[in-house]
Amino acid sequence: MKRRAFLKSAAAAGAASLLPAGVLGSVLSGCKPAGAGASWNFDEVIDRSGTWSIKQSRAVDGKLAMWIADMDFKTDPVVRAALEQRIDRDVMGYTFTPEAYYEALMHWERTRHGFEVEREWVGACPGVIGSICQAYLTFTEPGDRIVVQPPVYNPFRDFAVRLGREVVDNPLVCRDGRYEMDLEGLERVLDARTKVLVLCNPHNPVGILWSRETLARLAEICERHGVIVFSDEIHADLPLYGRRHVPFCSACDAAARIGLTFAAPTKSFNLAGLTGTAYCIIPDPEKRKRFYDTLRSVKQSEPSVLSLVATIAAYTHEPEWLDSLTHYLDGTVDYVMDSLEAGPAGIKAVRPEASFLVWLDCRGLQLSQPDLMHLFNEEAGVVVNDGSSYGTGGEGFVRLNVGCPRSVVAEAVSRIRDAVAKL
Repeated sequence: MKRRAFLKSAAAAGAASLLPAGVLGSVLSGCKPAGAGASWNFDEVIDRSGTWSIKQSRAVDGKLAMWIADMDFKTDPVVRAALEQRIDRDVMGYTFTPEAYYEALMHWERTRHGFEVEREWVGACPGVIGSICQAYLTFTEPGDRIVVQPPVYNPFRDFAVRLGREVVDNPLVCRDGRYEMDLEGLERVLDARTKVLVLCNPHNPVGILWSRETLARLAEICERHGVIVFSDEIHADLPLYGRRHVPFCSACDAAARIGLTFAAPTKSFNLAGLTGTAYCIIPDPEKRKRFYDTLRSVKQSEPSVLSLVATIAAYTHEPEWLDSLTHYLDGTVDYVMDSLEAGPAGIKAVRPEASFLVWLDCRGLQLSQPDLMHLFNEEAGVVVNDGSSYGTGGEGFVRLNVGCPRSVVAEAVSRIRDAVAKL
């Protein structure tokens, strides 16, 4: 179905009740693309003081906060307008989940990622990490083994350990500056106690978009060993340089049988503080029933009214804002790569294929991890994430968030280069 026809049908199906007439009209008419009088400006520096921002809480004494994964850009104006107009309706009462929500999610997966999702596969969930924790409780028992692929987003490991599960590493391998899965190594670590593999797709922090071939091979191995795959796809909407994300459950039939996909518009539309916007996709009926029954049993399957409005607005209007954002991020990543390559030796940036996080290889500086963090956080005044927190393979690395105006990135790179030059 064409996007315009879809939007009209969504309005007829009830989207208009959540997107008031003025907003729905702007959705149907589309936003202006970048370069044609667009109303957004990614170079604008936004003052986030007084907003209880976790990220900016560490921006003290003139430091630049470039760590936790939210962006410093204004949220998509159509999404903001939808939220504002819904608030203007005055009452924030109990809200049911309309069909327009499911239609929006299915339409987005189909048009953005080429994934044909059926209505019954989709369910709302409280958040990607919270839902993965619920999936741990649903499909594993204390003492069961869960595989992660470090260096990788540390809550996968942290919460599994808190829940009494044993975490097993299947580290990525880096060849010629690009990370790959060690699928032969995976075969060696899987055993009868291994119940789950947590996949980061796209991968955080190294920024890899996994190919369909890699995902299909992973699915075949895991299915053969009776292992379920939880796929965190929260960065899926931000492929860079014209690439395309492949949802795990769409990679092959085996992936659809063993996969649970968790996603949200939070990273791509800068809605990280708006909880309840996550959703899951589970093609297999038995796994779907078990997991959704778990969510309902703890009353975590009911999105808030504002998360419904934001998700429908994000996933139904023309995506010029998002396309312009990824184009801007392309240029920012290019700037970081070129600037560090021309700077003092010792730091190499791994070019991300998705999202706004850059993995910096600082092993050439020959510093201990505490000294490396002191160099960035104190000497340079650029607050970054500690690479060692991401597990095996993270020692000697830091993660730099470049989801901010390029002037801020330029200042950060300049500070880093100056600090390294003084070593």
